[in-house]
Amino acid sequence: MKRTLIYIAVIILFGSNVSCKKGSKGETSYLPNVTGGAGEIVLVLPKPLWTDSIGINYKEILTQEFPYIPQSEPTFDLISIPNEVFTDIFKSHRSLIINQTSSEFKEPKFILKRDVWASPQTVLYVVGPSFSSIGKFIKKEKEKIIAIFEQAERDRVIQSAVTYPEVGVVEAVKKKFNATIKIPKGYTIRKQTDDFMWISHETPKISQGLIIYMFPYKEKNTFSAEYLIKKRDEFVSQIPGPTDSSYMTTSMVFPPDFSAMMFKDRYFGILRGFWDVYKHPMGGPFISFSTLDEKRQTIINVEAYVYAPGSKKRNYLRQVEALVYTLEVN
Repeated sequence: MKRTLIYIAVIILFGSNVSCKKGSKGETSYLPNVTGGAGEIVLVLPKPLWTDSIGINYKEILTQEFPYIPQSEPTFDLISIPNEVFTDIFKSHRSLIINQTSSEFKEPKFILKRDVWASPQTVLYVVGPSFSSIGKFIKKEKEKIIAIFEQAERDRVIQSAVTYPEVGVVEAVKKKFNATIKIPKGYTIRKQTDDFMWISHETPKISQGLIIYMFPYKEKNTFSAEYLIKKRDEFVSQIPGPTDSSYMTTSMVFPPDFSAMMFKDRYFGILRGFWDVYKHPMGGPFISFSTLDEKRQTIINVEAYVYAPGSKKRNYLRQVEALVYTLEVN
């Protein structure tokens, strides 16, 4: 819950990425595209400090286990380099943390910059009077560090969806649910009814999907794990499995985690867990957002899920989860 609230604060505070840079005289200069893989962060820190408290703290914060995916994966892939190696080859990386000390800094703080050497780039300067003080500071502000780079990864996905939208699907969602969501090229509607829509992007090995449904707001306990899981199972049973009488359901081996957040002045109930297929051995992670359309007294739910057998799932889930964050109820 705490992490979720900090994520939202970071979204509001820092905004989204841009693709060009204006100079002091108003001239526009275009930057090269970023390098590096999704979920990677380059940490610039003197090598002797990698095994000191500051280096250990960074590793614990950034490589902690990503929640609710079947195989263990770190939240971020951390690449540590010493200052003398921080040359042009690394300056174009998508996500950078640069540590600097000076007597002019009375206390540690963050300085966040966008598109310094490439675009869309996030550069977090962590400055302070000493590396020891920075080490203590980042441990205290660890949730904010994670939130900054989670948001950076989402921003890149969302920008692609804005630039290359699947217009027909976006319009179909708007018409049926009185809501908008950014959906990029490649997603298709697999099945729909009056109050349900299943959308997915399929490749030979990976399936990334969105499940959108709505139901009347009648129960006071609607925003609870028990109620939302019950409603989820009612709707996702419409998604067929690969064999006769098989269908999607919610795995209760590891029960979904429920949390709540305020985002864009709207309350959301969030479930994060695993889905299974009844009578067939397949499944994967999901995250769902539920909110109230007050005008129509209707609950709207948008869920992101991934099926990627034998593959790492963190980046695939982040990609489709980013789309859920674009939900706007009209």
